[in-house]
Amino acid sequence: MKKLFIGALALAGVLAGPALTYAATYAYVNAMGDVRTVEATDPMTAINTAPNIHMRSGVMFIDSTDDSDVVGDDVIVN
Repeated sequence: MKKLFIGALALAGVLAGPALTYAATYAYVNAMGDVRTVEATDPMTAINTAPNIHMRSGVMFIDSTDDSDVVGDDVIVN
């Protein structure tokens, strides 16, 4: 019985594995010119869900502390 339970639990983990996605942090410029961050699973989702994103802003993947230094900076937007 214990082997059956462990086997069922392992099978559930294998089946759920592809459904699990990890969010990444992306930086973007908002309409006021401030650099902000948003968490998303991919760049297009980050663009689509970033609050108040500037119409000409893209996103930048934040993968180190050097990248995160830009967060909070101001950008001149036209």
